[in-house]
Amino acid sequence: MQGSGWAGRRLADYLMPDIVWTGGISELRKISTLAEAYYIPVSPHDAMGPVQLAASAHAMAGVPNFYRLECSVGSLDTYNSVLQEPLSIVGGVFRLEDKPGIGVELDAEFVKAHREA
Repeated sequence: MQGSGWAGRRLADYLMPDIVWTGGISELRKISTLAEAYYIPVSPHDAMGPVQLAASAHAMAGVPNFYRLECSVGSLDTYNSVLQEPLSIVGGVFRLEDKPGIGVELDAEFVKAHREA
């Protein structure tokens, strides 16, 4: 496919959109659909914590060109400390919860105790 945009010129081998910076779940899905048209894999960027990670995982659940979910294993203990229940990651695989929303709930007491004045 030829095109005048970045995809048509093969300027990217992978895309790493950030769900927070790109406008949320719907926008991440739109970016992924465009990348799929050009056979470009998508690997969502994670830099803001467990809510972002869970939202990205849910957004990618039905994306055929999904490559992998970026997550620093060293951050998991920190991520889990702010949640009521830890993220379900088994053998390097993020398991989606069947709970409402994106499946995670913040630990309100932890957040309250650690918020900045």
